[in-house]
Amino acid sequence: MSDVLQVRYWADPILSTICEPVRDTEFGSKLEEFASQLLTTMNTHKGIGLAAPQVGIARRIFIMHFPESAKEGKLTSPPLVACNPTLELSGETLYEQEGCLSVPTIFEQVARPKTAVMRYFTVLGEEQEVELHNMNARVAAHEFDHLNGIMFFDRRRVSKQVNKAVERAWEKQKRKIFIKKSAKVG
Repeated sequence: MSDVLQVRYWADPILSTICEPVRDTEFGSKLEEFASQLLTTMNTHKGIGLAAPQVGIARRIFIMHFPESAKEGKLTSPPLVACNPTLELSGETLYEQEGCLSVPTIFEQVARPKTAVMRYFTVLGEEQEVELHNMNARVAAHEFDHLNGIMFFDRRRVSKQVNKAVERAWEKQKRKIFIKKSAKVG
């Protein structure tokens, strides 16, 4: 079983960092182990996506489930690990609730295109392409944003009022998170 990595919370400077590409020399077993740790961490926190900067690594890699493949509440497709992804977004814009493991319990309506074509490399360096729709495209776009230092409530994604509402909600929520963490330590 892989280690659970520490999730970074909003205001951690790494979450606003534009990540560096995975280097050719990094593909292979060590990257495969990191992907396994990302998966364990994502599943432990009941997420559907997790990007490397959310665990303190400024590299262009994320992992995601395919929520569109869920049947009776269970995911049926294996998760996808995307290294150095590119996204081409298209289609009508859909508004849906989004949340983030880096700002737990806070959700907001975010506009995203319905379709995404993603080109990426596997952890072994194999080039791939996948077309994603609806919620799958949303998850990929959300995680891709993390690689570019963008949070889902960034003013490039939501209105100024929504951005401020998320900031206020986070101020209340982070006290609970950090009080709970310090209680476990002491």
